[in-house]
Amino acid sequence: MAEELKTPELEMLINNKTTGFKYRERREQHWRDNYELYRDEVQVNRLTQRQSVNAPLMKTQLRTLLKDVDDMPVVVFENLDNDKDKEIFLNEYWKLVLDENNAEIQDIVDKKQDFFFGRTFDSWQIEDGKIVFDIEDPEDILVDRFMNPYDIDSSRFLIHTHIFVTLGELERNKDYDQDKVNDLKRFYETQLGVLKAKDNENTLERKNQKMADLGVQDINDPLLGETYVELTIHYVKRDVDGEDQIIVYVEAENEVILMKKPQEEIIGVTEDNFWRTHYRYNTWGDDVDKQDFWTDGIADIIRVPNQIVNSWLSQLVENRTMRNFGMHYYDSNLAEEGFTPSTFNPVPWGWYPIPGDPNKVLKKVDIPDLSGSLDEIEFLQGLTEKATGATATQQGIQTERQVTLGEVELAQGEAKARTQGISKFYTKCWEQRAKKFLKLIEAAPEKIDAVTLYKKGRNTDDIHEREVAPKDWMTEAGYRVKVWNQDEKKANQEDSINKLNAVFMMMQDNPKLKEVYNRKLLEFADLEPDEITDIMEFEKSKGMQPMMPGEEGTPQIPGQPQQQPQVPARI
Repeated sequence: MAEELKTPELEMLINNKTTGFKYRERREQHWRDNYELYRDEVQVNRLTQRQSVNAPLMKTQLRTLLKDVDDMPVVVFENLDNDKDKEIFLNEYWKLVLDENNAEIQDIVDKKQDFFFGRTFDSWQIEDGKIVFDIEDPEDILVDRFMNPYDIDSSRFLIHTHIFVTLGELERNKDYDQDKVNDLKRFYETQLGVLKAKDNENTLERKNQKMADLGVQDINDPLLGETYVELTIHYVKRDVDGEDQIIVYVEAENEVILMKKPQEEIIGVTEDNFWRTHYRYNTWGDDVDKQDFWTDGIADIIRVPNQIVNSWLSQLVENRTMRNFGMHYYDSNLAEEGFTPSTFNPVPWGWYPIPGDPNKVLKKVDIPDLSGSLDEIEFLQGLTEKATGATATQQGIQTERQVTLGEVELAQGEAKARTQGISKFYTKCWEQRAKKFLKLIEAAPEKIDAVTLYKKGRNTDDIHEREVAPKDWMTEAGYRVKVWNQDEKKANQEDSINKLNAVFMMMQDNPKLKEVYNRKLLEFADLEPDEITDIMEFEKSKGMQPMMPGEEGTPQIPGQPQQQPQVPARI
């Protein structure tokens, strides 16, 4: 049977998988080491790691950096037909999708994966009437080694491995060729099938090895009565009528192709045939390299110093233990005279008989003090902090060196700026995610269920309910995506208000300028657009323009001079 299944098409899929795996294989041991150090697990050996001790350098550094990375970027869709109602519907639906998919939590996982692997992936699809967004494990993704490292859609293939399902699930899936499923069932009943199942078990074991290393003993226990099959989904660009088109293959155990369909047929057709050449996956990394897709992560900077510190700490622990043993050499020739040293229990004012001169009969085993290595460990920690930007100040640790407050703030600001530099990479990825979100809706609006949205009305505290579906927000011209990170938005707002301050000093009697300035202040206070509109309309309804902060009759912003309005201090 196996020989019959090895068609040229199947051989092509197997070759792609082998090529992609070999391209990524060099990184896998590093990933495992990074993860074990983060989870405070070390592998004891007889040479360099004799004691099970781990300096929490990996966790300290990564968690310090994670706290300084910006929050999830803000994504806003602008309707190109200027239909504000439809624009509101789409933006509210986007918020609902993010909430249903726990996007805030997944965004943290996304950034941690970049730290660990140097590369992270996500996928988008329509499932059971909803748009589903998932952060994928980089260890499950294979790509073409000749792709453009900063454009996932340039890869000739993308492979999603390690998808384990039961034979029963294959039988219930109407998209799969049931004749092939039956062939697969008969295959598992043969001796060769038993061997293949064992290979499958080994693959699952390697995937679960990280959890086994952390002490989970039953991670590989089989489930009685179930036969698990490993599926691999291949997305391959192939020539169709003279142009590239992504074809989706579902392959099982390198033995059979259960499904083959154009991706456009699975997802749906857009006006520009978007899904012919674009994968439903996105990826980003903060250390993009033109030569190599699988680049280093921040954890790779920390790994080797952490291993060295662990080795030195292991030696230090063992050294202190051995020194405490009080071991001695003795003259074995005295055994002929009937003297054999024995262990004496220490007692106050104790006397211990030894024949002859104790200095000649006994000699203490010399175990040198290794406490001097603490300075070297501190040096390595400082070196690591400089390399990653997660300095002691960023960790909230007060240093002994006397410096001015200005120097501390400057150093802290520079270190934080290095960390926030990562945001330009994932902000661009969120833009790609938003565009593929729009293309999913455009391709298959009929597959998306209507949802009920709740929103507070204007000039009232009442909550209004509205059921909407894709037809309620789709327009002919479509939408434009705007994405910005939170810190950049704050900085731009501050800069804009500072500039307006200078302009206002020259045009203090301009009512329109006052209105613009007050609107900017309300935006700086993170109020919702509807709330800003309500506040501005209320001010107008009083028959006067909103007054500037600091003017007579208005409260002065704390900590600012009376004569010139300034930007409110950031809390």
